[in-house]
Amino acid sequence: MKSGHSYKLNKVVDGKAPTYPFTAVEKPPEGYTWNDISYVIGGYNWKARFMDKNGYIITDKPGATISDTNYLNQYNFANVAVGKEAGWVKYNSGKPKLVYNCGACHTTGYRPDGHQDDLPGIVGVWAAPGIQCEACHGPGSLHMANPYGIALKVDRSGEACGACHRRNAVEAVDASGGFIEHHEQYEELYQSKHITLDCVVCHNPHEGVVQLRAEDKPPTRTTCENCHYQQAQNAQVSKHAALNVQCVSCHMPRVGKSAWGDATKFTGDIRTHLMAIDPTQTSQFSADGKKALSQLGLDFACKSCHIPGSAVEKTDEALKAAAVGYHDKQ
Repeated sequence: MKSGHSYKLNKVVDGKAPTYPFTAVEKPPEGYTWNDISYVIGGYNWKARFMDKNGYIITDKPGATISDTNYLNQYNFANVAVGKEAGWVKYNSGKPKLVYNCGACHTTGYRPDGHQDDLPGIVGVWAAPGIQCEACHGPGSLHMANPYGIALKVDRSGEACGACHRRNAVEAVDASGGFIEHHEQYEELYQSKHITLDCVVCHNPHEGVVQLRAEDKPPTRTTCENCHYQQAQNAQVSKHAALNVQCVSCHMPRVGKSAWGDATKFTGDIRTHLMAIDPTQTSQFSADGKKALSQLGLDFACKSCHIPGSAVEKTDEALKAAAVGYHDKQ
């Protein structure tokens, strides 16, 4: 209940804001009260969007006759890593009757036909909002009625997690605005040998990373060094060790963006699961910016710390020279 899964969609009951374990959405968009809101989309850690009483995602002021394309309708939580304070931003602002069609990955027991609660703005129906236990383990009522005859489903495969932690075809990683679009972890893993791993090797699905950090616990079940111990022993830049630079700083930089991102500092708010670095590659994206390359380039692997214009800025040539053979045995 603290992992974040169950908070993907939250129903507003009796005009009261939903409650979360680590964050709080204190008010809806300008012009609305909680009595005007049917559901809150998200709100666990990164951002929150809101649905009106007809189930449409709120994109404009109530009763607006002229679309306001600058209307602030998405609430982003503060993010220290990106250097952003909490605030309101635009999401499809001014677009009329924006339907909610994300139930397949935001709810439990989803079917794409009909309209939940008879709200025309919602595509499909569900048994429960959010990703509850039964979304992964199957109907608990059947197991309760016959515990010895019907076992709960336990699927440890990466494909099970990838059913939701993906955006489109797994053969490519979608990008926009200088970042990888959010919830593409499975597409990212698909680009490398790590696709052979099950997600649960590193992650306990019942304990989210946000929850573990809040409780001052290790965010993963294992570490990079457990497998890549030889590389961990051989790092060519001794200053990195002195500064306690972690494997994920270079090999899992924040290339993804869910809420906040600063493209000039090569920093989003989601760590990527693209992990291999190509030291001969600078940019991270295709020429049109719509796809991420399969390996990490120097932009995010290096420049998210060696920020251009900062005191620790390095030239591309210097970064490449340091990155080539970085883990070779000395």
